[in-house]
Amino acid sequence: MGLFNKKKVVVPVIPAESQDVRVRCTSCGRLIDYDALKKNLKVCPHCGYHFRMSAAERIALLTDKGSFKEIGSPISSVDSLHFRDTVSYAERLKKLRDTIGLPNAVLTGTGKIDGVLTSIGVFAYEFLSGTLGSATGEKLTELFEFAGKNDLPAIVVFSSAGERIQEGIYSLMQVAKVIQAIEDYKKNGGFFVSVITNPVLGGPAVIAMGGDVIVAEAGSYVGVSGPRVSEQVMKRALPKEAQKVELLQNKGFVDIVVTRFQLKETLGNILKFYRRWSL
Repeated sequence: MGLFNKKKVVVPVIPAESQDVRVRCTSCGRLIDYDALKKNLKVCPHCGYHFRMSAAERIALLTDKGSFKEIGSPISSVDSLHFRDTVSYAERLKKLRDTIGLPNAVLTGTGKIDGVLTSIGVFAYEFLSGTLGSATGEKLTELFEFAGKNDLPAIVVFSSAGERIQEGIYSLMQVAKVIQAIEDYKKNGGFFVSVITNPVLGGPAVIAMGGDVIVAEAGSYVGVSGPRVSEQVMKRALPKEAQKVELLQNKGFVDIVVTRFQLKETLGNILKFYRRWSL
């Protein structure tokens, strides 16, 4: 088991430097200084709960400094259904682009992980809960096509609430589209590592399960629907751990579960092993 170090990791406790902004941990309920939380990779220093990270934070965490470069041109969704809830979908998209600085819910590019060049896609949960829209599906497809043409491994970090309701069938179609792109990539010798973070639901969960190696952050949820929706449909309470990656690992659906502190090293080890094996 030398490739993947399974020794217990002690979550470091970083003393608070500022009491100006404090957040409450979703898991243990304790208040945490936000500056200290950020320095601790957004992991609760008391219970180890993993807070969500933005796409930019994920890129900074996983890729070697200064190595990430975006691929392709910006792609945005179109309001084909003229969808409206409290505001129109077109207005919502514009506001997200202006405030978040991303045109869609995934950031794609190339970067080095422990010195190994790879193609990488990172879902942006901050963009409509990372939902899978037409632009998101197009960028993921583009990523796998680029990885195939350039003989690169592909890593996708998933964090999504499912398909995007504002795009209806156009969103649902992206699941089949991306899966087909992955299959074409793998048939030609491509190597796909999927990374599950909290949560990964609906179509993106189906896509994530297509990885040659499936890595997950500790405590993450994955499934066709979230726990609350599943309980409403089944009319009964589910076991607390039913959709957690730790149970899925025990059942053989997830290969590796690690803390955020181990994630880059683990991915680097996988990529180095693949590079040696593929030569």
